[in-house]
Amino acid sequence: MNTYPSSAFMKIVKKSKIKIRMKDPFYAAEIKHHNEQIKNNFDTYADHFDVLQKRNGFYHSEQKKFISSIIRPESSVLEIGCSTGNLLEVIDAQRVVGIEISPRMAELARHKCDTDKVEIIETSLENFETNEKFDYIILNHLLEYAYDVQGSLEKIRDFCHDDSRVIVICHNPLWEHILRGTAFLGLRMPDLNRNFITVMDLRNFFELAGFDPYETGYRLALPKRIPLFTTFFNKVLAKIPGLAVGSFSEYVIAKPKSVHSSSKPRYSCSVIIPCFNEEGNVTLAVERTPDMGTFTEILVVDDGSSDGTKAEAEKIAAKDPRVRVISYTPNSGKGYAVKVGFDAAKGDVLMILDADMTVRPEDMPRFFDPIDQGLADFVNGTRMIYPMENKAMGALNFIGNKGFGIILSLIMGRRATDTLCGTKAFRKKHYDTFDMTDKSWGDFDLLLGATKQRLKVVEMPIRYMARVEGDSKMKAFQHGWRLLMVCVQAFRAVP
Repeated sequence: MNTYPSSAFMKIVKKSKIKIRMKDPFYAAEIKHHNEQIKNNFDTYADHFDVLQKRNGFYHSEQKKFISSIIRPESSVLEIGCSTGNLLEVIDAQRVVGIEISPRMAELARHKCDTDKVEIIETSLENFETNEKFDYIILNHLLEYAYDVQGSLEKIRDFCHDDSRVIVICHNPLWEHILRGTAFLGLRMPDLNRNFITVMDLRNFFELAGFDPYETGYRLALPKRIPLFTTFFNKVLAKIPGLAVGSFSEYVIAKPKSVHSSSKPRYSCSVIIPCFNEEGNVTLAVERTPDMGTFTEILVVDDGSSDGTKAEAEKIAAKDPRVRVISYTPNSGKGYAVKVGFDAAKGDVLMILDADMTVRPEDMPRFFDPIDQGLADFVNGTRMIYPMENKAMGALNFIGNKGFGIILSLIMGRRATDTLCGTKAFRKKHYDTFDMTDKSWGDFDLLLGATKQRLKVVEMPIRYMARVEGDSKMKAFQHGWRLLMVCVQAFRAVP
């Protein structure tokens, strides 16, 4: 018998704890006094706030780029503690709401932002009530001023749906004395008692408040623009484990803990099988692909094959209602074929299965299930965990995969043991904002798209098999240079 409390029961208990805490007259009085101090302090410096921010323009510009790159255009955004609206005025989203405790700052934000697109509400987090659920909730240096960090995150939980993301940015406590010194010298706004919270503390607070803090990190080893030094410090040193902990700011991206535990699937799926001269493999690839989700469609994309791949695929489609065939000429590369399949797909979850049978089609539910259950946004296959079948991957290809995995992991700031495994799965709503320009393979475009949106990426170890028929399309020297150039582009693109 399951003795664990239900998620619904835990939600009721959590809300009850918050209500009980707010009814405590001492707690309520302390919150009110604290908020009055914050409001008065920000009111005092509101008219000078933008001038002070311009003195640290590089830092604030980089934070805007970072946050803006995560947010999808069709989404809804709530910024808590929006100050004078500097971030909200550059965010591209369908619905943008900012709440600000300082009346003067709220007034300045309304003048600055387009009120047809941005709504500014003058209130504190504790007094903000809404039934609206937001796709993104931004706390840009807000928790540093919170009287009760855990209580603030519990309150924010009420504004989240299952797929919401909370983006938190704070100053690194290692810079505390420098920050206090610059405030004393008038280079930035003077602080009241600020919370200097480590990344580990933030993770703990999020866990206690019912969130999954799936990505944490550091940014901007050098928060000032210094020619010849800034790029090296912020793009290289800030990405190296051990050195990154000295960076100026830290961030956490979290999602609500709301794992889908029902036996009924939530999502449908589209399996894309890109093919170039795979006549001997395509039938097995389709026949062995299991049904997944509420419905499964299989799109066989014939990338200008010169053998009988198209005819073989059409025979399968005549017998299997799940199958659609897309064919074109000339051959344009796997990345192009995958994009054509994605654009035509109707499923909620998009998946790639290589036709060469090096990944067993029977393993595809392992990629679908974590997304359907709310455990991941993006599942990337890795061939580097289990021993490979003999001759499955040549020595040069193996070394190249390992090397590119290390390089791209440093660039993305997240672990990727295998960047070129063809098998991947993710939500179609996230794909719609990916920039797929690499016609050759497309793997880097997908991983970088997930990185820019800061999706929760998990790796799925698979056993890599030798091809059933035909030769590998990956040539170590021919494609190695192209992949290196992609790494250079990624270095420039990832904020």
